[in-house]
Amino acid sequence: MSKEGSRVVDEGKKDTRDWSSAWKNPFVLGWMLLLVVVLSVNFFMVSMAIVTAPGLTIPDYYDKGKNMGAIIAQREHMKELGWQLELDVDGLVQNSPKKLTLQIKDKAGNLFATDTAVLYYYRSSDNKYDGEVAFTPTDKVGVYTAEISLPLKGKYDVVMEVVKGKETFNVGKMIMVKEQK
Repeated sequence: MSKEGSRVVDEGKKDTRDWSSAWKNPFVLGWMLLLVVVLSVNFFMVSMAIVTAPGLTIPDYYDKGKNMGAIIAQREHMKELGWQLELDVDGLVQNSPKKLTLQIKDKAGNLFATDTAVLYYYRSSDNKYDGEVAFTPTDKVGVYTAEISLPLKGKYDVVMEVVKGKETFNVGKMIMVKEQK
C-alpha cells in the first residue's frame, strides 16, 4: 500500500471503473431514475384530474365571479338590513330525516313574515347530490319549518335564502353529515 496525499490506494487492486461517459456513473443513473419517477407521478396526477369530476357544482362559475362587485354590494346591503336567521342544521345524520325550524328576526329582534325561505345544499364533490328544501310557515309569524334528509355522509355547503318583496337575504355555512349507525 502506498499513500498518495491523504488517499490510501491498494496497489493489488486496479480501479476498473470507466468514468468517461456520464451514463456509466451510478449517481447520474440514480438521478435520471428519480426524474423519471417524479415525471410519471405528475403525469398520472394530471391525467386523473382531467378524467375525474372537476368538483365545480356551479356551471357558470366564471360569470358569477365577474359579478364580485355586485356581490360585495349585496353583502353590505344585507348588513344594513340586519336580519337575523336562527336555524340549527347541526346533528344531521345520513338518510335520516330531520325537522328544521327557522326563525327570522329584524334588526330589533322582532319576528316577521317573509315571502319565501329556501335552504340550498351543495355537495362539493358531486353535484348530483345538490338540492333545495322550501320552508313552510307555521302558525307563529316569522317561524318556518322544513324536513331534510341528506343521502351521503360528509361535507355539504348550505345557503339559506330568505326573500321579502324585493329584498333577498342569504346566509351560508358548511355542515357535516354524520354516518348512519
